Amino acid sequence: MPEILVSDLVCPSLSAKPGVCPHSDSKPRLVYSPTLEDESLRQALHLLAPTNDDFRLADYATSFNWLEISAELQAQFAHHQALPPRSGPVSWYAVVFRSKRRTDCNNVDLFEADRLAYNEAFTVTNGSLLKYWYTSLDEDNNCLATCIWTSRDIARSVNQLPRHKEAAQLSAGSYVHYNIDRYRITWNASDGQLEVTPWITVN
Repeated sequence: MPEILVSDLVCPSLSAKPGVCPHSDSKPRLVYSPTLEDESLRQALHLLAPTNDDFRLADYATSFNWLEISAELQAQFAHHQALPPRSGPVSWYAVVFRSKRRTDCNNVDLFEADRLAYNEAFTVTNGSLLKYWYTSLDEDNNCLATCIWTSRDIARSVNQLPRHKEAAQLSAGSYVHYNIDRYRITWNASDGQLEVTPWITVN
């Protein structure tokens, strides 16, 4: 596989208090507090890497090293036993942004807006954003970025944050085309594996 430049933005420090995300009057306040599974996955995702050359366009579920991450997730459980476990089924929300960048795009401004939006999202949600990862462009200017969250509701609430809106406005004219896919990452304790499937929802 040819060399792929990736950016793994450094997380700000978690605050002492759980963060409260933006919300509408019709929804409850969204609060994230660290759990055994979430913080173990955060550490395991440092290993996230593509496993084939066409990962920018290919199926997300088969283009990354989920088996390696599954093994590291199990290993990390031992280091986070002081945290409470999640209740009920354990799954996470992943957003995959595939794009073809315009040749006249200002990549420096786009990266800076992206960085500020990431820092804002991580800080406001107190770390509900477990991973933000993206790559360099290929020879056809294709790119892939992915975010992995503890909660779909928290992820959606970030759309209303000011830095996110600014980044979205800047990126509007930066692409020939783009596509957004959403996935559920489920931890199967019975076989010790992560399962990545399309996120199916009624709304």
